[in-house]
Parts: sequence; structure tokens; C-alpha cells
Amino acid sequence: MIYEYKNFDGYNNDIIEIVSSDSELGLLKRGGNENIKVCLPLSLCIGKLDSVTPFNRKTLSQYYKKDISYDFTYDFNKFKELVNNCKKIRVWSSHLDCDDYCLLLLICYLYQDKEISVVFSEEIDWGTTTLGCVSEKELPELEKKEHILTNWQKEDYYNEWKKVVNDNKEIRYMLNGIVVSCDIDVFDNKIIDRLEKTGKIYIFKFIADLMGNPIIPRVIYSNWIYIYFINRLETKGIIKSYIIDEKKYIELNK
Repeated sequence: MIYEYKNFDGYNNDIIEIVSSDSELGLLKRGGNENIKVCLPLSLCIGKLDSVTPFNRKTLSQYYKKDISYDFTYDFNKFKELVNNCKKIRVWSSHLDCDDYCLLLLICYLYQDKEISVVFSEEIDWGTTTLGCVSEKELPELEKKEHILTNWQKEDYYNEWKKVVNDNKEIRYMLNGIVVSCDIDVFDNKIIDRLEKTGKIYIFKFIADLMGNPIIPRVIYSNWIYIYFINRLETKGIIKSYIIDEKKYIELNK
């Protein structure tokens, strides 16, 4: 099955806008942006990286279990064709969201010879972790905060991306503007402690609490990653689950 997102939009090839999620692409479309917009939903915060150009993300199938393809090679090849004729690449990124930030690093690794600019979502408001949290009304103001990267900045991002790939741990998050790479079990004890306090709870209520009160301040993952964390602990026998009124409830297996 072909990946479901419509990953390209727009017609003005002078500037290519890069985002990391379908919701961010939708926001730029609704905001009237006529530049060519490219969504590369690589989910770079999770999963081992098999190369410095990880466009075949088949490893995501173990985390996000849907009958879809995670190979974005076709999208990348189409993107490369567009880049050949553009004047500038603009990346919508964030120092608070690992998917957004790692995508910026990857673009700088690939295209040091191109003019690259970046817009950091948190510059509109420190509570705005990613472009998906920005309203249409705020978008024009955020766009004014665009930064044109110098050659040395692009080189720094280039080297930072190589370090992320060399670290090659299974989960990544942002801490003080730096990518931290770690093993997948890094959040286990905190999830167990949180569940011990709540007792039996509807799984999505528990996930909402993890997102609203993150284990590490400002480190918020998509709900499917939290589901993976919880299912992993259930497989290990640490958490058990029940179906009540067609809803899944979880608690510690004591």
C-alpha cells in the first residue's frame, strides 16, 4: 500500500518549503503558501538509522503498525529534482521537536551548496514545540523570523547530523537544543512510576497525561510512540491490560 500522505503541494519553485508532518503541510496550505511544499514524515526521533540518508524507514513498521509503506525514496528522488531548480530551501523546524530538528540537520547534510533558511517554531512562543502547534493567524508573524543560514552554520548542522547517525540509538529527544540519543528503555521506570500512581486507567487518558505532563520537560512524542512504550512493557509482563466497554485499560502487573 502506498504511503497515504500527499507529500507535495504548490507550484512556485523558487522556494521549497520543508516540513516533517502532514499536519504541518496542511497548515502551510491553509495559510495560502504557494511555494512548493514537501512533507518528509521520516519520524527521525525513533528507530535505528541505517545511513546518513535514511529515506527507507522500514524500521518504523515495528513501532507504527499500519499497512503502509515507510519507504520515502520516491519522495526524496522527486524532491531532489525540485531542488535542482530552486533558489532556496526553507525548513520549518524547532529546537523542541526532534523530528523537526533532525530533518533540518539532514537537509543541511544533503545541500550545503544551496541557500538554506530555517524558521524555528518556538520563536513565536516558547510553548510552541512544533509548527503543528501554530495557528493560521500566527503563521505570517512566524515566517518573519526566518534565518538564512551561513556556510559555517550549515557545516555545524552537517556535522551534527553525522554525530546523530553515528550514535544510532533507538530513541532521540531534544534537550537544551541538542539531540540526545538513547536506548528505547530510557522512559520505562518513569512510565511505571506514573502508572503506579494512577492505578488502573484508560490507556488514552494515561497517554494524554504523559503528553500534557511530559517525563522530560517539553519532550512530547506522538501518541503512537507512547502506545509502543506501553505495549512493550505489557509484552514484558510489567503492565497488564483489560477491555472494559470496548476500551483498553492498563495497570501494573503486581
